[in-house]
Amino acid sequence: MRLLPLTAALLASLTACTSVQPGTADYVPLVQTSAASVARLAPGQTLYVQYRYPRNLLEEDQEYDQYFDALAFDYSPASRVNGNVPSPVKPADWLKLQAVEAPKGVTINVQKVNVVREVTKTTDSDSGVNVKYYEVFRVTYKITAAADAKTGVDTAKVTFNDGKRTPDVMVFLNVTQ
Repeated sequence: MRLLPLTAALLASLTACTSVQPGTADYVPLVQTSAASVARLAPGQTLYVQYRYPRNLLEEDQEYDQYFDALAFDYSPASRVNGNVPSPVKPADWLKLQAVEAPKGVTINVQKVNVVREVTKTTDSDSGVNVKYYEVFRVTYKITAAADAKTGVDTAKVTFNDGKRTPDVMVFLNVTQ
């Protein structure tokens, strides 16, 4: 009978010690600070990278209103993260990868795309809760540089398709030894 609690405690302690380096798994991507940030990787390496693109970078005329308007804030005090209302997120399964023009030896795949109202500040007042936010697309890529990939700084053009339009974004790369 004592063996089961001891085994459970041992497994829990081992799991707590296991850390994952950002960028090495799709569930812990390396989060870039801007759409112009450079993804750095070595030949033979795979990197999971998350970029946030401002809504207007992929949109022409508010055609994505329905998706962003569907994002609802949870104002309850129990849901707050560091005092802020959490950023509502929904998958954008309708925005598909259409094409990638990447340097020789580099492949880029889209792992997931979300629409997000990214909260930057929450202020409580007598009249209610004021939330400041940006509307963004959060895209996670899997970028792989083959062992013989060309080294240096370069760009990749990623084209999406929403069923009507094909917006492009650039991914900046630095493949170095």
